[in-house]
Amino acid sequence: MGRWEGIEEYICVVESGSFTAAAEQLGVSKSYVSKQVSQLEDRLSVRLLQRTTRRLTLTESGNAFFAYCKDMAEQFDRAESSLSELQQRPRGTLRLAINSRYGTQYMAGAIAEFSRKYPEVNVEVHSTFEDVDLLADRYDLSVRYDKLEDSTLIARRLGGHTLSLHAAPEYWQEHGQPTCPDDLQDHNCLTTPDRFWRFDTPDHRDIVKVKVSGNWISEDGANLLTAAKEGIGIVQLPDFYTSEAVAAGELVALDAQDWNQYHRLAWAVYPNSRYLPAKVRYFIDYLIEYLHNLQQTPEAENFFGTAALSLHANQEQ
Repeated sequence: MGRWEGIEEYICVVESGSFTAAAEQLGVSKSYVSKQVSQLEDRLSVRLLQRTTRRLTLTESGNAFFAYCKDMAEQFDRAESSLSELQQRPRGTLRLAINSRYGTQYMAGAIAEFSRKYPEVNVEVHSTFEDVDLLADRYDLSVRYDKLEDSTLIARRLGGHTLSLHAAPEYWQEHGQPTCPDDLQDHNCLTTPDRFWRFDTPDHRDIVKVKVSGNWISEDGANLLTAAKEGIGIVQLPDFYTSEAVAAGELVALDAQDWNQYHRLAWAVYPNSRYLPAKVRYFIDYLIEYLHNLQQTPEAENFFGTAALSLHANQEQ
């Protein structure tokens, strides 16, 4: 017998004044209510109610136990109400894991605006270069990029951003510009430790993966940007990283536009889709709107979607 079994029936019997009235309120038979209360007394080894053919009275122990039961029932009602509110409006603590390579700068504005719009949500942001274990580390959501690994998690496509090649004006003047991916072998490429750059084919139906080399390696996009502005070499970064440097004349984009761009998908990844808390639902919807407004370009429009899908599915749909 569960610890809560019989308590709801007991409370109802005391408040209604009889087993018959309690059975009507609960929508069960009188014998069922009587059995539940009797089993509760047996489990507690105490008489809670004195039963006669004419009346029902509480024993001293029954009266004390009823007060405890009533308090527990009210606490359960408050807990249930609180959970209902959490499902209806964003509140509580939202724990996010953001990819530091591009996520910190790209997502910081969105997270700050969300926090200002929904002040009842406490936001905890963890930045890392590695994908976290959402379940083990108890994160509500992670923002990841590119093709996702198969897992039991759920992914929702947020949108994407464009990466392209840039270098300082003096670097282009001294070394010239590559005319195809193979020409990158003759250039100093500022890259992440995997030393691979990806490019969309002109028809955007495939991806070209190019092995590059250079004397500057960093996981951090901000470090790569600084090196590029110093004229050390070519960098492949999202446009939101390079736009200010381009406007200031510190960087110049590669002239060729038919092969040097890569549209990178961004995903919101979370443990499950059933009973998703309002704080997570609202944040995902907010990110989609924020990223869409941030990149109102014909190319970007092809990379925005709203459907949730399992990571076992094809994430490039």
